[in-house]
Amino acid sequence: MQTEPRAKTNYYSHRAAQERAAADRTTDSVVRRVHLELADRYDALIAPLPIAL
Repeated sequence: MQTEPRAKTNYYSHRAAQERAAADRTTDSVVRRVHLELADRYDALIAPLPIAL
């Protein structure tokens, strides 16, 4: 059974928001950077692919 693309997009968007919230809550700069990197990776999964010309 495959997951619907829209469901994946919603999941990745939700996870990115969770990672950003976790980054906001921490006082450790290394942990903050890791959370923000994870958020960026989730965002990259839902970013539109560039069209090759």
